[in-house]
Order: sequence, then C-alpha cells, then structure tokens
Amino acid sequence: MKEKKNTLGILVVLLSSLCFAIVPSSAKTSLDFGSSLFILLFSRCLIGLVLLLPILFFQKETVFIKKIFFLPVLFSSFVSVSLIAAVYHAIEYINIALGMTIVYAFPIGIALITSIRGEEKYSLQEWLSILTVILGLFILVYDEIFTGSLYGIVVCIISFILMTTFVYTSSKLADSLGSIVLNFHLNLWSLIFLLMSYLLFSFTIKIPENSVGLIALFFNGVFYILSYTLFFWGSRFIGVTRTSVLSLTDPIFATVIAMIFLNQFLSIIESLGFTVVLLSIYFFERSKITKKS
Repeated sequence: MKEKKNTLGILVVLLSSLCFAIVPSSAKTSLDFGSSLFILLFSRCLIGLVLLLPILFFQKETVFIKKIFFLPVLFSSFVSVSLIAAVYHAIEYINIALGMTIVYAFPIGIALITSIRGEEKYSLQEWLSILTVILGLFILVYDEIFTGSLYGIVVCIISFILMTTFVYTSSKLADSLGSIVLNFHLNLWSLIFLLMSYLLFSFTIKIPENSVGLIALFFNGVFYILSYTLFFWGSRFIGVTRTSVLSLTDPIFATVIAMIFLNQFLSIIESLGFTVVLLSIYFFERSKITKKS
C-alpha cells in the first residue's frame, strides 16, 4: 500500500509539472493577442473557482473551513498573489529564463525549513542532488543569464522567498483541508485581493482580440489550476520537499513542448543543463528509495 501511494504521488507530481509547463506559453500567447495582465491573473482565479466548485459538489465536500484555518488560508492567498506580482515585475527587468531559474531554487528553501524544523532529515547525497538540480537549471539558461539589472535579480530573490513560503504553508494546509478545498479558497481570496488592487490602482482591463487569444486565456486558467491542485495532492503522498524537487521537471517539460510545437532545439550548453537536471532528480529519488528500504 505504501509503495502504491509513493508511485501515485510521483505520477501526480509529474503530471502537475506537465500541466504547469503549458502555463507560461498560454499566458504569453494570451498577452501577445491583447490580453491585459490583470485579466490574465483574474481569469486564472475565476476559471479555477468555476472548475473546482462542481468537483466539491459531487464529492459532497463543504467549502466552509474551520476558524483555525482561516488566517493561514488568507496568508497563503496573499503570498500567492504577491508571488505572481513579484515574478511579473521582475521579468520587466531581467530575462524570463533567469527569473524563473531563481524562483525554481525554492526546493532549497523548503529543504532548509523542513531540516531546521526537524520535519525531515537529508543525507549528503540528497543535499548534493538538490544543489545540482539548481546548478543544472542555471546551465540550461547560461546563454541568457547575464542579461538584466541588479534590481530585477533582487525582486526575483524576493519571489524565491515568497515561492518557498507559499509552497511550505500551502502544503501544510493541503494535508488538513485537502487539495481541492485549499485551491478553491486560494483562488477565491486571490480574486478578492485582485479586485481590491483594481479599486486602488485601476489596472487596465483588456481581453484578447481574437479566438486564439481567448483559447490561450482559457487554457492558462485550466492548466494553472490543474498544476497546483495536482501539486498539493501529490505532496500529501510523498512530502513537500520531494514534491518540490520533482516539480523541477517543469522546465524540462516546457523545453520538450517547445521542441515539439515550436521547433526550438537546445544548444550544447542547454543540453548539458537538461541532462544535469534529469540525472540530479534521478539520484535524489534513488537516495530516497534507498533510505526507505
């Protein structure tokens, strides 16, 4: 039974990564066809609510949560919105690849938190595997790593802290509330925070100019909610650190998708980074399995 849960958790997280790999491309397509950033973010949360509500209904789960979880959910929702805002602000100053690589270093933050709090113990091989995964991601974007400002990098480091905080706190909540209930509330409160921001700052509201942009907007919301729902579901089976490390396959899936649909092939350096990431995740997983055995 334990082995089945372990395998299911890995498959769920990998599926989450595949879904998340589609999000950046659909977001960029929607923005290129005229969508405003506010509409992109707002539609994500709205689509999430629309998709999750009938699932909750058929599973006969209530959307109401105990008072003890209200403030933590509110906090995670605020961190989620702040994270998205920080990432998009950062990539105004630095390359997207560099920005996402810094944010994707969050498994190191998760490992540090769980290690300090005594929730998990890591072998030297596991620490080296995590660090080597991050190194592989930097090699993957080496050609573009020095284009950008110091300010953008600082904002991206803030995004990394927010990402670490969000994943850690939300994974704990998912253990108590369930992935679907948690994601429903995250999207609900994110919508409320976005509406409050709109009233304060009057952001531009523009929908895509044609059907391609609208479809991309819809796909962005669907795969965004699928990725996070599956991520937190998988973390309940295999733990937040292991889930975080496996989620670093996101850029790998994104690269494969770009190769298949956009004919964007890797250079020699990028291929090296690609290989380092895959091998590091493999050795991390092998170390986990060996320790359990």
